[in-house]
Amino acid sequence: MWQPSIASCSDWDERQKDQLGGTEYRALKTLRIILMCYFILFHILGILLLGSWIWLTPEVGQSVTVNGVNSFWWAIFTAGSAFNDLGYTLTPDSMISFKNAAFPLILMSFLIVIGNTGFPCMLRLIIWLLSKLTTYGSSLSEELQFLLDHPRRCFTLLFPSGESWRLLGVLILLNGFDFTVFCTLSDRSEYQTDSQSQSTLIWLVNGLFQIASTRTAGFSVTPLADIHPAIQVSFLVMMYISAFPTAIAMRETNVYEERSLGVYEHDSDSEPESRNGKHIGLAVHIQRQLGFDLWYVMLGLFLIAIAEGGRLQKDADNPAFSLFSVLFEIVSAYGTVGLSLGYPETETSLCAQFNWVSKLVIVAMQLRGRHRGLPHALDHAILLPCESHQDGQDERSGWLGTWLKKRASNLSNPPTLRQGGEDEEGEEYLLHA
Repeated sequence: MWQPSIASCSDWDERQKDQLGGTEYRALKTLRIILMCYFILFHILGILLLGSWIWLTPEVGQSVTVNGVNSFWWAIFTAGSAFNDLGYTLTPDSMISFKNAAFPLILMSFLIVIGNTGFPCMLRLIIWLLSKLTTYGSSLSEELQFLLDHPRRCFTLLFPSGESWRLLGVLILLNGFDFTVFCTLSDRSEYQTDSQSQSTLIWLVNGLFQIASTRTAGFSVTPLADIHPAIQVSFLVMMYISAFPTAIAMRETNVYEERSLGVYEHDSDSEPESRNGKHIGLAVHIQRQLGFDLWYVMLGLFLIAIAEGGRLQKDADNPAFSLFSVLFEIVSAYGTVGLSLGYPETETSLCAQFNWVSKLVIVAMQLRGRHRGLPHALDHAILLPCESHQDGQDERSGWLGTWLKKRASNLSNPPTLRQGGEDEEGEEYLLHA
């Protein structure tokens, strides 16, 4: 009524766009604001708390100022490094200087979790809390409810309620297992304080911080080369599967990838997961991810074993430069964690002892591992401009056109359900289209 021609859509104001886009368009704008506030406010929270703590405890802050680092700059850098799971510190021994300080370790553990593995759960919790605090029936309430009801229509890392709870359970299970191994096999003699209860608390906080850092961040609160070999193996496994929970959740909730949530007509070669249910699909996803990543890790180990073969043979009795240490370095690089067993009498990681060929292999492992959490096929929350829904606008020629058409087949054709079958996502998509 107010806009007779689509050709002049560039002249629409924001009110007209809100009316045409409806709740989904407004929900995306609300999500954008929530994500920006999430990123900024948690950074500020970490900076203020760490800055206040180091200002109130100057005796502990001497480990920072002795290196000529400003205390407030340390708070800014450390909070950003923890929240973004970077693992860099302004002290040469990572966080070992703060192993008797419980507050910064607990705070950094929280920032590490909500900045990476726990981000989808924390984001949905924030949206749910906001929906409870807003007036029912208001525009904002409708937008927040749309985000909760249709999360994967809006964002790749916003999952339905059931999947979010499942992801949270997996994170607790994995971290709990790693924490149990660490506490069972670690040496408590180095955690000596004035009282026995305080010594136990510091020991538990150190274990919690190290476990939170192992899967993503790469901070160290104890020399990893000195811990029990079984703990080193446990860390190796956790670094390898660091991206699995979130990546599997993305694949399980992606409507289009591998047609995992629909029952399609003319699909004679459908995968077992599309016929037998979602739980079998989850097992297939895990098997594929394990096998897919294992090839790259073994290839990197093989190449570095060739490049460093002479030194590995020469230093056969040196545990600091062994095949296990090299494998630990490769898995840490592929998982983009950054932990290292180090090398005696140096403050650098083991990579500093590699030649230039091995360092290039490590760089390749980091680049490949950084992208392993992405979906294999076009994600529901990402619609590319070239993937047109309208017939007649997808005229491409040659092998490239054929390949793009196959990639876009799930988007170009609405799903056709078999007779008698029900699929809420399919019906929802048809209504939305």
